[in-house]
Amino acid sequence: MFHGWFQMVDRCPNCGLRTTRGEDGYTLGALWFNLLMAEGFSTTVFVGTVIATWPNPPWDTLQYVGPLEALITPFLFWPFARSLFLAFDLCIRPVEERDRR
Repeated sequence: MFHGWFQMVDRCPNCGLRTTRGEDGYTLGALWFNLLMAEGFSTTVFVGTVIATWPNPPWDTLQYVGPLEALITPFLFWPFARSLFLAFDLCIRPVEERDRR
């Protein structure tokens, strides 16, 4: 479904479905899914580390690794967020004839 890591193909190679579904700003929904997934993951790792190492959490390590992780995870989650948003959109708006042309 992707050309490289960041660019989704225009149409599904199996069924011919358009992956952008023809609206301006379509990838904005995928960006929101990406933000939710990446920040949720970063927060879970941060809180999990604090809980697992309590009463002496590694604050210095968390101070440097936390922001770095928050910057890297959106890039790692992008193809998954884009695919998940397309699946979500297909659940909300069923396939129309114009989506297959």
